[in-house]
Amino acid sequence: MTVEYLVLGIVLMLMGGIQIWLRHGPGSKADRQSAEEQRGTEARRDVPVAPGGGRVRSGRAWEAWTAILGFVGIGVGIALVVLGVLGK
Repeated sequence: MTVEYLVLGIVLMLMGGIQIWLRHGPGSKADRQSAEEQRGTEARRDVPVAPGGGRVRSGRAWEAWTAILGFVGIGVGIALVVLGVLGK
């Protein structure tokens, strides 16, 4: 067994799990709901809102990328743990 691979794999899986929880957990849902409510009040004030709620277009690409980072981290972590157990 390669201890370094095991430790790095476990750390990556933990970080991936935290990323998923922060992205899709209850705190994230509350933030999204408050942002939607804020957009609704801005629309009621007749404030012109850009497509996407006033965000820059690159923000959507960044959010899409960060949405999968937790899963990527867990996948790489599992691969490292398997390699560590096999002694590669």
